[in-house]
Amino acid sequence: MLIGRQQLRYFASAVALALLVCAALLIHPLSASANSCWIDEEGHQQCDIEIEQPGNPGSGDGTTGPVGFTPGPSTCVWNGGTFGGDRFGNGGTLYEAQEVPCSTGSNWWSNSQQCYWTLDDPQRPAPNGKSPNVGAYYYCAPYVPPGETSNAFLVSAWQDAPPPGISRYTPAQAAGMLVRTFTLEPITIGMAPESKVHSDDPIGTAAYRRTWVGIPVWLWVDGTSESTWGPLSRTATYGGVTVTATAGVRSLTWSSGDGQTINCGVGTPFNAAAMADQLAVDSPTCGFRYQRTSGSGTFTVSASTSWVVEWTGGGESGNIAMPMTTSTAQVRVGELQSVNTANYGD
Repeated sequence: MLIGRQQLRYFASAVALALLVCAALLIHPLSASANSCWIDEEGHQQCDIEIEQPGNPGSGDGTTGPVGFTPGPSTCVWNGGTFGGDRFGNGGTLYEAQEVPCSTGSNWWSNSQQCYWTLDDPQRPAPNGKSPNVGAYYYCAPYVPPGETSNAFLVSAWQDAPPPGISRYTPAQAAGMLVRTFTLEPITIGMAPESKVHSDDPIGTAAYRRTWVGIPVWLWVDGTSESTWGPLSRTATYGGVTVTATAGVRSLTWSSGDGQTINCGVGTPFNAAAMADQLAVDSPTCGFRYQRTSGSGTFTVSASTSWVVEWTGGGESGNIAMPMTTSTAQVRVGELQSVNTANYGD
């Protein structure tokens, strides 16, 4: 459902304007809390109306970004109206329906709304639950015949996709489009114990990780790249706005599978050759010790990376939180038992 600045006749009374707003809301019911009005610098009344559009405006792949542009009408007709006169339209000039230009600069005519859609500049904060990297505020300016002036009030509306004909993005929307091209991947888990076939395993056993209760487990990121750790930086132009966006890992959270959770950086790789003749010690940067076994004897270790994108462009800047990436590994945890025996005769 789209609500634009309808072509309005001229009214000198604020009461009459209020009645028109109420009539519009009866036609398009909206939450009263979503609306606010004010008088702009030119003395015109403007109103915010939060608009819910049907369908999925997102990319469909779980990333952030607005949908593409929709062409505007090729033939644009203004239904006409009365300008001048008193607040009831008496004594004014009546204009018949006529064809009007479909665009005026970056604006585009809407036959259904009888106004020119325009991207608000500057933008205000997005409504609760909405992302400035997806949608934006737009207003719809009524047609004014040459030589006439308009006192019509303006309705500024949030929309998750640009109205038909609009081919501009805000810097935040352009950043959202750029970020849609990013491919972020989970890390490759480095862990000691390593995955191998052990000397006491039956023939044909597949490689697996094995440790024991109380033995240190070392964790690290096994090789980093721009897609697994960052920085991943790109520059592109969308909707007339050039933006640069850089993605990087904000945090890495490890879960042991038995209730332990730790936050680490890239960690310290385990050097098996250097540690061969030493006692087991904890990793200096990232690791844990299992305190118990599980019913199956196996725990799932997970590494979840939290990403953030910082962007600049169009004289603005911002951050975009990205979906978390997670990788997992299995580790079998056993328990060593000691048995005390008496040595009779000593």
